[in-house]
Amino acid sequence: MKLEIKVLNSMRLTKLLIAASRWLSKYADILNDLNVYPVPDGDTGTNMSMTLQAVENELVKLNHEPNMQELVEIVSEAVLLGARGNSGTILSQIIQGFLSAIKDKDEVGVEDAIKAFEMAKERAYQAVSQPVEGTMLTVIRRVAEEAAVYEGDRDDFILFLVHLKNVAKEAVEETPNLLPKLKEAGVVDAGGKGIFYVLEGFEKSITDPEMLKDLERIVQSQAKRKERMEYTYQEAEDIKFRYCTEFIIEEGNFDLDGYKKEIMNLGDSMVCAQTTSKTKTHIHTNNPGQVLEIALRHGQLNNIKIENMYFQHKNLLISDKDIENGEKYIIKNENSERVAYFAIVDNKNLGNYYLEAGATGVLIGGQTQNPSVQDIEEGLKNISCEKIIILPNNKNIISTAKIAAERSEKEVLVVETTTMLEGYYLIKNRDEKLDELLKRVKNNFSIEITQAVRDTKVEDLVIKVGEYIAIINGKIKMKADTLADLNEKLIKEYVSSDTLEVTISYGKDNNKEANDIFNQLSSVEKKELYSEQENYPYYIYIENRDRNLPEIAIVTDSTSDLTPELIGDLNIDIIPLKVKLGDNYYRDGVELSKKEFWKKIVSESIIPKTSQPSPAEFKEIYERLFKKGYKKIISIHISSKLSGTQQAARVAKGMVKKGENITIVDSKAVAMSLGYQALEAARMAKEGVSEETILNRLYQLQDKIKLYFVVNEISYLEKGGRIGRASSIIGGFLKVKPILKLENGEISVQGKAFGEAGAAGYMERLIKAESKKTSMIMYTAWGGTNKELSSADEIKNQQSGNSKIEYRGRFEIGATIGSHTGPVFGFAIIPKIM
Repeated sequence: MKLEIKVLNSMRLTKLLIAASRWLSKYADILNDLNVYPVPDGDTGTNMSMTLQAVENELVKLNHEPNMQELVEIVSEAVLLGARGNSGTILSQIIQGFLSAIKDKDEVGVEDAIKAFEMAKERAYQAVSQPVEGTMLTVIRRVAEEAAVYEGDRDDFILFLVHLKNVAKEAVEETPNLLPKLKEAGVVDAGGKGIFYVLEGFEKSITDPEMLKDLERIVQSQAKRKERMEYTYQEAEDIKFRYCTEFIIEEGNFDLDGYKKEIMNLGDSMVCAQTTSKTKTHIHTNNPGQVLEIALRHGQLNNIKIENMYFQHKNLLISDKDIENGEKYIIKNENSERVAYFAIVDNKNLGNYYLEAGATGVLIGGQTQNPSVQDIEEGLKNISCEKIIILPNNKNIISTAKIAAERSEKEVLVVETTTMLEGYYLIKNRDEKLDELLKRVKNNFSIEITQAVRDTKVEDLVIKVGEYIAIINGKIKMKADTLADLNEKLIKEYVSSDTLEVTISYGKDNNKEANDIFNQLSSVEKKELYSEQENYPYYIYIENRDRNLPEIAIVTDSTSDLTPELIGDLNIDIIPLKVKLGDNYYRDGVELSKKEFWKKIVSESIIPKTSQPSPAEFKEIYERLFKKGYKKIISIHISSKLSGTQQAARVAKGMVKKGENITIVDSKAVAMSLGYQALEAARMAKEGVSEETILNRLYQLQDKIKLYFVVNEISYLEKGGRIGRASSIIGGFLKVKPILKLENGEISVQGKAFGEAGAAGYMERLIKAESKKTSMIMYTAWGGTNKELSSADEIKNQQSGNSKIEYRGRFEIGATIGSHTGPVFGFAIIPKIM
């Protein structure tokens, strides 16, 4: 009797998917061994089989026969959340594409399946930014193409599936001819072979007697599960308070008894525990939001966890191995500032190093244990910060991480790190701008050392099983018979005079002879991590100086009023002064923008105060710049007659190991006259000019730059103690506009003008007189309201016909000048020729 299936209904499709999962699991290790590189952690088979296992886990829990639409929804969600690694992610897209074409069908015929395979192919190619032939993409494309021209009996699903399985087999055997690195390694594409096993699994669901028995047992057990679930529903109805609510209040100094009285009427099973710094709460309630609102009155909340016990109670079928392992995540929310870093790491030891360096959370699941989309999603939920950067630290995890990021309600960015120590490098330098860090990564070498598990050839390198190999920035570049010999060769080849620091992560298989080689690294900084990772005796990260980096770093402070637009592509580091507004301190330009500062001054009439950075802050920035590869630092700061900032810088210089290479410069200036000196020094440093020449130029500028301001409201000078009460009253009554100038590092009165028109005329005459002597560079400045902005622009417009004035730009005055003058505008002029 001929076995014939004309259509697939939802139950037959369920059997196909379960069979494919089991068949793929059977051959997972074979796929792992097809890794192009001869490393012991091939994971294509594991990733693909675990992706389908997530689908199987959901299907075997069903307590009823779903319709096609319900089945499609269950499988689509499960395969997406269960996707692991690149191969698993592409497989999830193939399955989702197939299902999207049949979701509105009650029964699927061969004609429908042909369209579904075409959609599967389309989704697979869309999932990859740069599709490569000779991979699983080629196999699914060939399957879709051959399905479209299938000439067999289109009323027989079995013959159709057998045909597609044979097409996939041929396509897999062809992959080495399409992708040279497969031919060189002597393997076929592992992902493509996985597609073959999926299709073979489909066939086995219909033709293999043992598989048929297993699938029938699954169907028969659904009735029993249904009975258990119905009983569970009845029990679940007895739950009075449904939400198990837990959280920590980051405060321990309040009336605990009073707090307990506030929330006890909102539920039961209440437990509250308090230390000197934290208060933990557990309660079953129907109004978790109300409980959290009460708790917020006492302090910030952390580790919030709300679970619906009704649904927990319903799900009696979850096996012990499905329960989340608490060791999978390590979360340290206190490390979060504006952005949290979430990294996937090999093991707990390495995870703890990440947390010490500043990561907020880690997920254990790197080499050989790629996490699923759901694993990453759970980690994101455990992090309280709303902005998160994911570091996958493995090329096979990037696509999975991106899916989790897209699904998250938080603002999540995936930085495509491909090794454990590349991610660690970003974490330990997280205070720097991310885009600059990513540029510097290109100068570095990330090295993974392991042992070849089979003979192969990679480009011109012939590798024998048992030899030690070095994977450098993702490519096998070196081999040796012993670990010591390999380490010796690596140091000789990759550590140079440009090397700044070498980080070494010691694996379980490290040995003393090979470790001793690292003693040669006496001339560079060395950081050692005892991570004990599997399969890789060493991870090594070599940080190098950017050869395009100037030898001299330029540092100034926030009183320079420099902006990113004015700095452009120059290298200038700015240390912020502190501004006190009311009882709060802010870092100028970091925690308090100029716009926010002027709003508080003008609208709220707050009298601000400023204070200098601490020596520790200067020390941190100096050490960071030397670590970056700068050989000298010129630190240019606000006039010593206006602030003690320079004194703090000098103290820090004495605290730094390379302090003799730091020069502190008194700019005798502030605002744009200081800013111009920093810009000029940075420009010269970029051109490779010597330190002596840069310093001579700065000393010239200090004598030649002229800076003038007009104060709109004289009352601010009185509040700041610059003039007496009587002068303020008379000046205000007569609408006197003081003209201030910066001279010899001090601010003094240049003159007075009556009214706005008088001030504008006075400024015009000053510029005219100076430009008669020589050609000048001019900057304008303003701070306060649109009125001051317009006045600054009027100064510029007045000189539009003056051929001796070259206008360079407009500064916005910040807190240091603004604290003493209130709303203000003015200009700076610098001779072109000195």
